[in-house]
Amino acid sequence: MSTYQTPGLILKITDRGEADQLFSIFTLKVGKVCALGRGTKKIKSKLNGQLQIFAVLDLMVASGKNYDHLAAAEITKNFSGLKNDLRKIVLAAFGLEAVDKLTKLGQPEPEIYLLLEKYLAFIDRHKLDAKSFLAIKQKFIIRLLEISGLAPGQAIAADQKKLDNFLNEHLDFPLNVDKFLVKIKA
Repeated sequence: MSTYQTPGLILKITDRGEADQLFSIFTLKVGKVCALGRGTKKIKSKLNGQLQIFAVLDLMVASGKNYDHLAAAEITKNFSGLKNDLRKIVLAAFGLEAVDKLTKLGQPEPEIYLLLEKYLAFIDRHKLDAKSFLAIKQKFIIRLLEISGLAPGQAIAADQKKLDNFLNEHLDFPLNVDKFLVKIKA
């Protein structure tokens, strides 16, 4: 079993059994990976405190047959400024879910990784009113779609509703966080 070390951002965590969790992680070197954290739900797990959403992690991952396995993790950058603001949490969750749905496993895309990290850092550092909230979301999704080879035309990019529809046309399922986005905008 080979191992690799890479920076990564957790996109999604799914419980698996009594003590394990399955992590969807976007990494700088490998792209999106699905890695199993054995015993990570246990309080005494050495990885428990390190595996946080909204943080850049230095990960050691062991390649496995069905899933990779998390061997070590350390927080290198914590976006703690967004964890206490519901508007920021929803906006950050939108970015994580959009990247998770628009990318495939095992395809290195460092440009998407860097975009996501900058997006989270920007949200972390700035105050957000309703107008800036929509502008940040719109700029992020336009750039993500461009990098993914799905660049929307100017007419679509300029209209938030058309852009949302364009994004949904390219997804298998609508984003779960959209329900919260509607409530936050109101």
